[in-house]
Amino acid sequence: MLSTLSYAAAILTALLACVVAVKDRRSFANRAFIAALALLSLGEVFRGLGAGAISADDALFWQWARMACVSLLPGTCLLFSVTFARAEYSTYLARWKYVIAAVFVLPPLALILRPGLFFTAPPMRGTSDQFVFPLGTAGKTFYLLFLLSAVLVLANLERTLRASTGRIRWQIKFIVLGMSGICAVWIYTSSQALIYSALDTSLSILNPAVLFIASVFFVWGLMRSRFLNVDVYLSRTTIQYSLTALMAGIYLVALGLLAYQVRVFDSRWPLHLDALLVLLALAGLAMFLLSDRLQERIKRFVTRHFRRPLYDYRRAWMELNEKTNSLAGVYDLCTAVARIVSQTFGILSVNIWLCDEATERLSLMGSTVFTRGQARELERSGRPVAALLQALQKGTALIDLEKKNYAWANEIMLAKPEYFGEFRMRYILPLQAGGQLVGIMTLNSDRVGKAPLSLEDEALLHAYAAQLAARVLQLRMAESQRRAQEVEAFQNASAFFVHDLKNLASRLSLTMQNLPAYFDNPEFRGDALKLIGESVVKIDETCSRLSSLKQKLELRIVDADLNELVTRTLDEFEKGVNVPLLRDLQTLPRVALDPEQVQKVLTNLVWNAVDASGGKGTIRVETSATNHHVQISVTDDGCGMSQEFIENLLFRPFRTTKKRGMGIGLYQSKMIVEAHHGRIDVVSQEGQGTTFRVLLPLQQTEKANL
Repeated sequence: MLSTLSYAAAILTALLACVVAVKDRRSFANRAFIAALALLSLGEVFRGLGAGAISADDALFWQWARMACVSLLPGTCLLFSVTFARAEYSTYLARWKYVIAAVFVLPPLALILRPGLFFTAPPMRGTSDQFVFPLGTAGKTFYLLFLLSAVLVLANLERTLRASTGRIRWQIKFIVLGMSGICAVWIYTSSQALIYSALDTSLSILNPAVLFIASVFFVWGLMRSRFLNVDVYLSRTTIQYSLTALMAGIYLVALGLLAYQVRVFDSRWPLHLDALLVLLALAGLAMFLLSDRLQERIKRFVTRHFRRPLYDYRRAWMELNEKTNSLAGVYDLCTAVARIVSQTFGILSVNIWLCDEATERLSLMGSTVFTRGQARELERSGRPVAALLQALQKGTALIDLEKKNYAWANEIMLAKPEYFGEFRMRYILPLQAGGQLVGIMTLNSDRVGKAPLSLEDEALLHAYAAQLAARVLQLRMAESQRRAQEVEAFQNASAFFVHDLKNLASRLSLTMQNLPAYFDNPEFRGDALKLIGESVVKIDETCSRLSSLKQKLELRIVDADLNELVTRTLDEFEKGVNVPLLRDLQTLPRVALDPEQVQKVLTNLVWNAVDASGGKGTIRVETSATNHHVQISVTDDGCGMSQEFIENLLFRPFRTTKKRGMGIGLYQSKMIVEAHHGRIDVVSQEGQGTTFRVLLPLQQTEKANL
């Protein structure tokens, strides 16, 4: 009997693998599924040959052949569970790559490296005329790995199923049930081998029996899912929580109780039949709990006979807000609402389409049917879309397409006949907020139970639509504000670069003015060429930084000599300005700073002092140190500033008292100094001059960013 059942299961599984390979073997999940089916089929062939073996040596040979084949099954099935129905599966493969590699490598190693410790004695005849193989350390390790791998596969399949909704859940449900049944048999046989330290082949009848049933599930599931061509996006919550470990524990406890019952009450009753009954009962319970139609009937039964409202509107509204308030992306929001609508109303196919501001284009932004890649294919514009949106501009009523036809709906259904062939688009609900149409929600005719939408259904559906439209409009306004802020930040930062280029241009201009008078002086020519070369380098660096402009100013902190930086900067100024630059540089400790940025601050302050002095008077630059700060002071005896201007306008961008100034230098300088965790102080009186003091902390423990 075991041989016949094994051969039958092997043939059915092999045929199924061939059909999947012919239909579509391009997807990664399909290839993993084909490999798993091939290994299962080959393993059942070896099981059947071993069951028909007469001698112990033949049984041992075929057992080794079967185990060598199935040692690759845990890794293959884990690979399938990680990629099955998951969009962007490469991300999950990268996350699971070490676990998958371990599951692929460890079982064959346990089988190959310690063959003498796998079976500790020759096989013996059991009570059912089948062989029993005593297990050693390597054998127990092998089955422990099988047990853990089965739990991992179940956990991944459960996450995929829990993340799915609507039609996608309907499509993948039986694939998950079939693979879960196979994993449950692995858990049972592995736990029995570990408990009794022996492999009893009489229990093997469970494997072909469950594989046969699982193959039937696979066939039904493949027909629904169009040969695994579905995608599910896993949320963080789905990934974090799993019931697989609990279900596996319950199953093992149930088997333990059955074993105790068999041992105490009737030792003649075969335990593996009880185990098969438990497995079938769990499979039936899973199908029962996963039945959307059953849940819908229970809900309507309670409503009809206990006079309860069909929906708890307060709870439904709170759940909608709870699940969507934290979503900051329009696509995530629409996808979440589509799933909620599908679960609430039992409609498998729910699609949410958003229109652009000109109401000329409809883009699919949330769906329980289509993947993100397919959504791009369904984007539509043109006359049918314009006619539809114009008709929906002022109305909020639910439109039944069986009563009123639209060219856009027919165009979409013809574009994807594999989806809309049996269950066509039935309803269109406008999404309006503040008198503005932001999109539409479409519902197919594949509602569980086939019941039409009632007045209660429509009331809750309108509430969902209003909330979604308001949130979409809010997110769009927030995105527009963010873009405006980015443009403003870009303009401000660009002004910084323009100001730096203006300073360089002023320095070059002064040099060119003095060049005719001092051209015959070799020292002046050398200094002029050096200044021109350095200016060109700085212009190139500025343009390079402008091409990769960011909102944040990044400092490159190094240990620097501030006096050396001040000296170098003032030497460059003395070549091009006629105002005397007096220096008073005291001994300073080395300071952690960005020399390029601090030089910009000093350059801005000196240029401001030169402009304020009007080519007369003197400019004094001083450095000093305290216990906590180093200080740079730039003093001029120019025109000065009023206290009102200092308090209200001095460090604001685009505010200046200079005729040709941009009002950027001091604003930029303040940002740079504050990025160093320092500050700028200013003392000024009109007609008497100004002093700027830059204070930088002596110790910086981290790189500053602004």
